[in-house]
Amino acid sequence: MLTPKQGRWLRKSHKWLTLFLGAQLLIWLISGLYMVLMDIDYIHGDHLVDDSQLTLEGKLASISPEAILSRYPEATKLELLPTALGPVYKLNLAGKPLYFSGQDGEPLEPLSQQAAMKVAARLSPGNLSGASAELLTESAPAEVGGRHLPLWQINLNDAFDSRLYISASSGELVTKRHDFWRLFDVMWMLHIMDYDTREDVHNPLLTGFSLLALLTALSGALLLLIAFKRGEEEAA
Repeated sequence: MLTPKQGRWLRKSHKWLTLFLGAQLLIWLISGLYMVLMDIDYIHGDHLVDDSQLTLEGKLASISPEAILSRYPEATKLELLPTALGPVYKLNLAGKPLYFSGQDGEPLEPLSQQAAMKVAARLSPGNLSGASAELLTESAPAEVGGRHLPLWQINLNDAFDSRLYISASSGELVTKRHDFWRLFDVMWMLHIMDYDTREDVHNPLLTGFSLLALLTALSGALLLLIAFKRGEEEAA
């Protein structure tokens, strides 16, 4: 059993730890609850596209991979990408991507606005009469990052600011975003306490607060045990 002095120190420590961690514990609770309650497929924006339009069938590619590689034997990687305009070969040459039509093997021209809207119309199950397209070449929103530039940003102009991002080089659907995803992203940032990249779940801030939260829980459990012990002794 702790001495009275040790008991006072423990209660005081538990109180200040609880006060210090209270806001973050509430944030963990709210953010975790949101992420658990939301359907992850909805968050990913699966309702915004018809995935059947992206089904990749080998028979749709009239040009074989060997035919493409025979032109560029120094290539390091070759992929066949599914797009709403048909299969596309992506070839890595000297660290740079090249794109070829899987139907005739010709190099792809950059996607025009009309072609980008055509891709969006094929992918989206909804009405795109109010949609607009913007070409992003130098910078992109944080929600998609700049590694995929150039991109066509298709604004669906709905109640949730839904957007499709389509590669201007290949016609490939890069990602989908909407307000519920953006809120999820904020909740994830708050939950893992990575306010920069929102990716590092092993950052020192999260580790430190987690250890303090564990210490708070253990001190509370010890105080509860002492209270029960004291109650039994008084009852005896």
